Amino acid sequence: MTTANHRPRLLLVDFENVQQVELARLEDSYRVIIFVGADQKSVPFDLVTNAQKLGSRVEWQKITGNGSNALDFFIAFHLGRVFEEAARPECIVLSKDKGFEPLLRFLNANGMKSRRINSLAELQNRAAATTPAPEDLALRRVVEVLGRSGKHARPRKRKTLSQAIHAMFQKKTSQQEVDRIIDAMFAARLISEAHNTITYEF
Repeated sequence: MTTANHRPRLLLVDFENVQQVELARLEDSYRVIIFVGADQKSVPFDLVTNAQKLGSRVEWQKITGNGSNALDFFIAFHLGRVFEEAARPECIVLSKDKGFEPLLRFLNANGMKSRRINSLAELQNRAAATTPAPEDLALRRVVEVLGRSGKHARPRKRKTLSQAIHAMFQKKTSQQEVDRIIDAMFAARLISEAHNTITYEF
């Protein structure tokens, strides 16, 4: 895919936090750094294969040492290095850790375009991601049930949204599937999140 008119982009992957990394979704304007935890011993074969296709545009960083949020500090350090560059790429952090938000707000306020995403599906073209896919019946049910609720009655936190979705399916749905539905809602621009609060766009 040609992206000559797009500014360079840097994707920083928190691989401890997000293991679903579909690099095939990326346009050729992206460089990628995948940060791997010190104790992570394996990487999915599909991810390695897709990374090889991107050649020198992908870099692996296995962090050293353990500790609470250790990998996050490595990503923050790299963002600081990018901030000092003359030609700053747009930086996108792939992580479900909302702790990055204060740093990203600071960078944006100082002229460095940056944001956090929960899933690479959120990078889809907006026009192609405004409604749930017809075959995603679980997502359509969640949107239908939430749509019948008044906007002020809808869950405002990710945790309570997760609990509400579990309740819709009588707690017969796995946490992994609930997380997938929430990621799909972000990708379809049905919800957004700022300052740890979810906003509904339907």
